[in-house]
Amino acid sequence: MDWKPQSGSNVSIYKQIYYYYEDQIRNGALVPGAQLPTERQLAQRLSVNRSTVSTAYEELRATGLINSLQGSGTRVSEHMWETSPKVPNWERYTRRTYDPGASLMATILNSFSNPGMINMTKGELSPDLMPMELLRGLSKDMDFKPFSYHTDLRGDWDLRKALSEFLLSTQQIRTEPANVLITSGVKHSLSLIARTLLRPGEAIAVEGPSYLYAMQVFTEAGLRMIKLPVDENGLIPEKLPDLYHKYRVRMVVTNPSFQNPTGTSLTLSRRKKLIEICEQLAIPLVEDDPYGLLQLDDSKEILPSLRSMSGGERFVIYLGTLSKIASPGMRTGWIVAPSSVISRLVEAKYLMGYSTSHLGERLANQLLCSPKLRDHLSGVRHTLRLRRECILVAIKRELEPYADLFARQAPAGGFYVWLKLKRQVPDKVLIEHAIREGVIFYPGSIYGEGSGYIRLTYASIAEKDIEEGVRRIRNVLKQLLGISDL
Repeated sequence: MDWKPQSGSNVSIYKQIYYYYEDQIRNGALVPGAQLPTERQLAQRLSVNRSTVSTAYEELRATGLINSLQGSGTRVSEHMWETSPKVPNWERYTRRTYDPGASLMATILNSFSNPGMINMTKGELSPDLMPMELLRGLSKDMDFKPFSYHTDLRGDWDLRKALSEFLLSTQQIRTEPANVLITSGVKHSLSLIARTLLRPGEAIAVEGPSYLYAMQVFTEAGLRMIKLPVDENGLIPEKLPDLYHKYRVRMVVTNPSFQNPTGTSLTLSRRKKLIEICEQLAIPLVEDDPYGLLQLDDSKEILPSLRSMSGGERFVIYLGTLSKIASPGMRTGWIVAPSSVISRLVEAKYLMGYSTSHLGERLANQLLCSPKLRDHLSGVRHTLRLRRECILVAIKRELEPYADLFARQAPAGGFYVWLKLKRQVPDKVLIEHAIREGVIFYPGSIYGEGSGYIRLTYASIAEKDIEEGVRRIRNVLKQLLGISDL
């Protein structure tokens, strides 16, 4: 280590140490999990007081860049979950968010264009499942006259009315158009909630693992994400009260049906318990439901939306989107919430300059009102059912010695399977080998779970590519795990 703080600088010594290590961590020179010198070692190396190093390390810990554990020393953070209560730290609000998975994600994204790459990451329908012909036909009947002026900031009234009827018929959610806000998708919805209903430094309970961890909407808003444990039956509601009192949790966010990335669904008893606990604690519950209409097992009971259950109208903010059942390019999402919440979100939508496409809203209305939408959804579910069966058979045939499904039962719907490796291997090594083998997927650390897990999608690729992709993953795991074929 050649660097040393400058004694004549206007910046205090401890701040110089902080900025040095922050830069080393953010630019990837110090990778997640890398060990730092002890306070005594660094103080001797830099010829400064140990208390100065202690202050710099405390700043780094408070910002989430490093963590210290008894017996393990001080290391670069490997996740963004909050693991101990903290007082507000202004570095967190004024400097950009540290993402331990940024380097790994960049490697994954850069591999997409590799020749012959089988991409098992995309959480969207393949183009052949998107209703493009239907949308093209519907667009011919659209009225273009209203697009010369601004509509209600809540969104097109006809669309909100159509959504109210659609949600009642498909999800048993009763709502009025006045309680619906149109957004540009789930990320837009979450951003409005994060920056309007919550304040920087406040804590929210989020399922772990969770795609919200990867999206970083909440951390970018200065919120603290508290990990709410998940098992094969979804999140564990009984864990919430302790987290609430320890971290002063202000909100719970869940993806209860066919959760991303685990594919699990919150059981009926747990849904009831979660609403009951949120009522007792008087905290709101955000239900993100992009996959609720994609149940693939007709023999299983359809679980009710949290918003449709007793107490749901008072405590649940419901989020939906057309991205997973139509096309992500439509950029159409919605929030269903109490009137006072909608009014506040509408005000924020205006002040933040967020807008939704009036043309897109009118097309979405045409789609929701079309009698052909039901046939489209039926066809999507049929194809997803075939692809899910294909990937489950391939996993059993190719990966049984190396990985198990996270849940005892296969996901009953949605887009994903979540695999637990029988031996851990660093995600960076796993991904590097996968890219060389010509297959790419998302590992557990992208979702805040750490090494030993992978998420595969069956929604965006054909059956032949599913089979070949799983075969290539088998080659990767055989090389890395050292487990003989059974």
